[in-house]
Amino acid sequence: MKLQHKAWGLILLAVAVCAGGAVMGARTVVQDSFSRLETEHAEREGERAKRVLNQQVQGLSATTQDYAYWADAVEFVHGKRPDFMVDNFDVDNMGSLRISEVLVFDRQGRAVATVKREDKERLIKLTPERIAPLQTLAMQVMERSDPKAVLQTLRVVDGELEIVIAAAVRQPDWQDGAAQGVMAMVRRFDQTEVDQLGDVLMMPARLSFETPAQSGAPFYVQRVNAERDDLHTVLQDHEGRPVAELVLGLDRHLQEQGRALNGQGMVVIALTSLMASLLLVLILDRFLLKRLQRLCTDIDVITRNGPTAAPPVRVQGDDEISSLARGVNQLLQRVQSDAQQQRLSFERQETIQSQLMQSQKSEALGRLAGGIAHDINNSLAAVTGWVRLTMEDLEEKHPGHESLGQALKATKYADGLIRQLLAFGRKTAPKLQRLHLRTLVDDTRRLVGSGLTRECEIVAIHRVDQDLVQGDPTQLQQVLVNLLINAADALDGKGRIEVTIDEVVLPVADARRLPADMAKLVQGRFLTIEVRDFGPGMPPEVADRVFEPFFTTKSVGRGTGLGLSVAQGITAHHGGYIGLSSVVGEGTRFCLYLPTCEDNGSSLALTQPSSTDRPRRELLFVDDDQLVRQSWSALLERKGWNVTRARDGEEAWSYLVQSALRWDVVLTDLSMPRLDGVGLGRRIRSMDQPPPVVLLSGNLDETDAAVLKDLFAAALRKPVEAGDLDALLDRVVRQAAQPAAKS
Repeated sequence: MKLQHKAWGLILLAVAVCAGGAVMGARTVVQDSFSRLETEHAEREGERAKRVLNQQVQGLSATTQDYAYWADAVEFVHGKRPDFMVDNFDVDNMGSLRISEVLVFDRQGRAVATVKREDKERLIKLTPERIAPLQTLAMQVMERSDPKAVLQTLRVVDGELEIVIAAAVRQPDWQDGAAQGVMAMVRRFDQTEVDQLGDVLMMPARLSFETPAQSGAPFYVQRVNAERDDLHTVLQDHEGRPVAELVLGLDRHLQEQGRALNGQGMVVIALTSLMASLLLVLILDRFLLKRLQRLCTDIDVITRNGPTAAPPVRVQGDDEISSLARGVNQLLQRVQSDAQQQRLSFERQETIQSQLMQSQKSEALGRLAGGIAHDINNSLAAVTGWVRLTMEDLEEKHPGHESLGQALKATKYADGLIRQLLAFGRKTAPKLQRLHLRTLVDDTRRLVGSGLTRECEIVAIHRVDQDLVQGDPTQLQQVLVNLLINAADALDGKGRIEVTIDEVVLPVADARRLPADMAKLVQGRFLTIEVRDFGPGMPPEVADRVFEPFFTTKSVGRGTGLGLSVAQGITAHHGGYIGLSSVVGEGTRFCLYLPTCEDNGSSLALTQPSSTDRPRRELLFVDDDQLVRQSWSALLERKGWNVTRARDGEEAWSYLVQSALRWDVVLTDLSMPRLDGVGLGRRIRSMDQPPPVVLLSGNLDETDAAVLKDLFAAALRKPVEAGDLDALLDRVVRQAAQPAAKS
């Protein structure tokens, strides 16, 4: 369906809905208006009927008070005027006053006189049953403190409505004082009275003694037929209880007038809506729909031919549609540039994704190294132990002694490689310590010489003797590894790389020798590590961006662009600086500037006491590897220790709590089944006289330093030299014995 036809249909539908809503609204408003008018009319008639009925009540009340406030009535109550009732309430007088019954009560509530108009010719006295309820009403008047108290009420007796007035009998000139009695008058509101009330109201009237249909409502209208409604006026007694209903007949002429007016209004609204819809269709089709059709045709051409080959849309006029056409033309102009930017963004996203994958691979390599470090260190420790046992059993002139020494050097080299690989792959917190740059460079050369720099020759040049700095060896080694690998990549794996250790004192005389950023460094002596390659060098536009994260000139899969930015951050955290100088065709130089620290000779050396100078001491050795237990137990026994072996922490704990033997020191591994070294250390600390505990493990980095310091007297990394271990154990035992001797 075309847009034009849809618009016509929507206009007609909208107008029809609006017209229908207007018709329904007008109908509702008219009906509500006439219904409200009828309700108000009914309320007015009900109020008028109540006022007319209340006028009769007030008239009877005035008559009762006139007689009750008469001096003759007071004397009659006191027994002085016995002819009071006969003189004042005969048949004719009661008929003219429309009084049905008269009762006089004394102050004690006794009926002094009663009279009832039986018919037009005869008066009779009331029966006790008839007197009793009226006596109750009279006593209510007597109990009131107001001597002018009057009780007005309605009640139903034998199917007829009665108006009852009870007034206190008192002296007419007394303003205060107690009532002398009560006079009650009753008017029977029979059908004759109802008919007279209907004549006054000019509408049919009747009484209904059924329970009111709407309790609490003074008026309500009940539908009788299409021509008449019944208005029910609820009549209540003096206590507000409904006793009867005065039913008035209302004509429904207002409803009929409302219906006629409503029909005429609906016809007028329908005709007006039809004319308005036709006019709207013509205006919309002429000024909007045809222009939109032309714009749709032009956009369809763009869709078929593509945004670059299609002509611009036609622009007519100066309104919202023409603004839309101009916007489409501007959109066409930006499509090509946006498409180009999208392609570039996609390429950048692919590059970042590749870099993130490479970073995750590096993290996985570090996790793998940490996972196998424990088993490799245990194997190296066992091999070292057995080799040392064999070397001690052989004479130094034996042919195999030198071979075993070379094997021991190989285990030390393997241990160094494992430590460097483990530290390089982990994200450990910086651990600053004093270290020699010569040792750092040599360890790094061995690490990268295993194949990371391929066939490059790494030459170390040392130009200073005091090369001590304060730094994290793991992080600084990471920086050197990155620089050496970058140099090897620049040489395509073949060539010479020079690593030079030198010094510089800031500020220098010739400031042109230093980069501008080095002005941020404090004054003093700095050690420098220069990594130089003799490759093609870098142009200035590349050299200016090498420290940006994720910037790399290497091919896909050979670099993430994070190495130099990380190296710059590590160097800055050490209070140093990393500089770059590169000349195209001559090579590149990276230079690390690190603040030096003085060697105060505080390094501690473990002395190895002779086993003959000390008594044999008890040692509890805990390790889950059987080869390590056997080899190192034999070595320690040769050093003069009585060694008790345990497979894990639980077995060692059973020895400690069940055996009477007291151990001088406990040597334990860290990672063990059932109960590890940390758990065993906590249990030993809970003993009354705990022996010192020494930790021997290849995974010291996995344990919190605070835990190590709190639970263990010392900690060593596997594998370790037998002499160093023996000296450390002896020192720990001596330190533990000193407080006991003083105490």
